[in-house]
Amino acid sequence: MKRCVSITCDFDLAIGKVNLNEIVYRLKELRDSLMLQILKQTLAAYDDLIMDRLTRTKIYPSKMRKGLGRHVRKDDAEERFCRGRKVYRRGYRNRKIKTVLGVLDMGMRRAECLTCGSRYSPLLNVLQVAPYCRKETNIEREITEAVIDTNYRRLIEGRSIDISLGGVHNIVVGSDIDKAFQDRIPAEDLSGIMADGTGVKQHKGSKGELRTIIGISQQGRVVPLGSFVNTSWPECQANLEMSYFYQNRNVLFG
Repeated sequence: MKRCVSITCDFDLAIGKVNLNEIVYRLKELRDSLMLQILKQTLAAYDDLIMDRLTRTKIYPSKMRKGLGRHVRKDDAEERFCRGRKVYRRGYRNRKIKTVLGVLDMGMRRAECLTCGSRYSPLLNVLQVAPYCRKETNIEREITEAVIDTNYRRLIEGRSIDISLGGVHNIVVGSDIDKAFQDRIPAEDLSGIMADGTGVKQHKGSKGELRTIIGISQQGRVVPLGSFVNTSWPECQANLEMSYFYQNRNVLFG
């Protein structure tokens, strides 16, 4: 599938009164918004192509409609997929999806299946986006990667990501980042171990204690060993099985 997207960019430069740095800086400011418009135009052209193939079945045989128009049958308790691949056009429905480029706000075509009568957006199915999804996967990955090196507030202030602090927390807590550190670490791979604790605010303003333990590998890399809330140091020691991580268990807890 080859399609062309045309975008017109107007500019007004004061002759002899603007330098290269100013132009580059301004274009950098427009980069994300420009890419967002390209994304919108690309998806709109893709949406038109999909709907055209699902409605004009006499022109486009089943082979050219493969992978398009998949949907759940209407009023099916078992949520089985319908075999119908021919639809009526039923206007547009506006959708807002958060992306790493900004908020994508566009009208997506609605279709009505001739077989079961279900109404859906064929473009969302092709893009593998859930019907009620409000953000794309890349924004979750970027937030999870960025939050490793900074706190939530600096993450939001330093990047053009349109999301609240609570939204960042939900993404990180709901991710599978903890599964990446489930493998046990042999003691000989660690050159040292450190621990620290800090107070945290809890529900209804009560105060809690967050304790974190990390190790330093022989290559100088930080290795997360565990984090605990409202847990004493002896309990942290027992939960982590510290005798497995390093040989001298008195280094940290005495």
